[in-house]
Amino acid sequence: MTVEEVREFVRAQARDDPACQNDHGIKLGQTLLVPQKISVIVRLVNNGRLKDLNEDVWLVGQESATDGYRIVMRERNRQFGLASSGFRGDKHLVLTGWYGGLKSAFLSM
Repeated sequence: MTVEEVREFVRAQARDDPACQNDHGIKLGQTLLVPQKISVIVRLVNNGRLKDLNEDVWLVGQESATDGYRIVMRERNRQFGLASSGFRGDKHLVLTGWYGGLKSAFLSM
């Protein structure tokens, strides 16, 4: 997908309710960004051991300019999720989980 295709898909998802507000008092329309490709860490735990996998996603939203959750979208299945800062040495944001549509991810912030 191109930046413009992602932007249009996100706009279509947000079009129904851009004034939707989450529990932090932030409106959906305020969080949306110009999409950009980033990598996130998919952190798995198996038998008490961490296993990190990197996944390329689109960053499409951010809770605030300085910190907080980020809304990400993967091209496969066009699914939205949240990512946040992980451990001090992590090179990328860590995926919190996949939540389905844009509004579901936003309301999970």
